[in-house]
Amino acid sequence: MDSPTPSLSNSVGSRWSIFARNVRKEQVIYFSQIIIVFVVIIAAIVNLTLNATEHCSVWTSILSGSVGYVLPAPKIRKKKSNGALLPNVA
Repeated sequence: MDSPTPSLSNSVGSRWSIFARNVRKEQVIYFSQIIIVFVVIIAAIVNLTLNATEHCSVWTSILSGSVGYVLPAPKIRKKKSNGALLPNVA
């Protein structure tokens, strides 16, 4: 006998009501994280410019980590080829 499994399409907790609109929970979490990271980046830049001698390495590492979180990972694009190592020359 198979045991019942919970349905993944259950939408009880997947949508939140914000400003009288229903939005997906993932969208709210994503935009909240991005806003927080931008606040951290701005705070790091301000602290690096105002207090250049104190805790410089701490703010630099926080800034580089935050920028690394925001930027997408690079991808290598593969060109379409016909399998030959050299291009066709007429």
